[in-house]
Amino acid sequence: MSRMHPSSSGGKRTRHEPVLLKQVVELLALGPGQVFVDCTLGGAGHFSAIVPYLAPGGVAIGIDRDAQAIKRARSIISGLELNGVSVHLVHASFSELERVIPVLGFGQADRILMDLGLSSDQLDDPKRGFSFLRDGPLDMRQDTSQELTAEEVVNDYPAPDLLQILREYGEERHAQRIVNAIVDARRGAPILSTRQLAEIVARAAPGGGRIHPATRTFQALRIEVGGEVDQILDGLASAARLLNIGGRLAVITFHGLEERLVKQALRPFTRHGDATETKEWILVRASGVTKPDRDELSANPRSRSAKLRVFEKMAVES
Repeated sequence: MSRMHPSSSGGKRTRHEPVLLKQVVELLALGPGQVFVDCTLGGAGHFSAIVPYLAPGGVAIGIDRDAQAIKRARSIISGLELNGVSVHLVHASFSELERVIPVLGFGQADRILMDLGLSSDQLDDPKRGFSFLRDGPLDMRQDTSQELTAEEVVNDYPAPDLLQILREYGEERHAQRIVNAIVDARRGAPILSTRQLAEIVARAAPGGGRIHPATRTFQALRIEVGGEVDQILDGLASAARLLNIGGRLAVITFHGLEERLVKQALRPFTRHGDATETKEWILVRASGVTKPDRDELSANPRSRSAKLRVFEKMAVES
């Protein structure tokens, strides 16, 4: 799937390759008969490229909170030669892994991929409200069946709550100025569109950097609307528990908050934490931090902040 962080520069939409695909395939050590779970299906870029490596006899499970992503993936996968690979697509959050996988009839998984970036399909659709580059409603829901939207956060949250969100989730150093501007603006009339919000932020926060002044605000709002912090913490812990011994977990992050959440979620399962509930296994790093190479950065500038970490589940000798 073509994933990106909202700080990515815009312009005309082009087709993007899945981020770090070559490295994901290599470091996951894919093979026939494995049970593979893509926790963030998105545009099915990683998923469709990985399916052939599981043949024959493998299982590919794709999960996404976005029902539109599931629909698009079904269309893409219908054109694949599956060669005996069993494919299952599930509309759910990856925080529900420990419910979803058993319901499908599988006890554990051999390979799990979690790409924490935002899908290009979501970002490039103005109606979804994720991007300040395209005017649309302040929505930002990955799962459109949920009630909370960015419009509600921007217009109804008390100023102290907005300030905390921008500081913690957006790491925005001009958070106070931006919140003051939002509160002043919404006193006159509700803030309803992405362009309207972006203009308010741009007037409040000094520009001149390589990213748009509204980048971190939009990131923070998306994380709040999606409950992403809890989703990531719960999803990663579930992934660690669901892996078979010898299984591998690949995680792609796009900014510092995601990196810290990965460390926080997985530390209890490493030799430096309190290990697992049973003390029978630990997670170890199967690679260092992997970044896009020069060719990928040239072909897909949106991948520039991507980082890949791969972990392996190992038995603890008694």
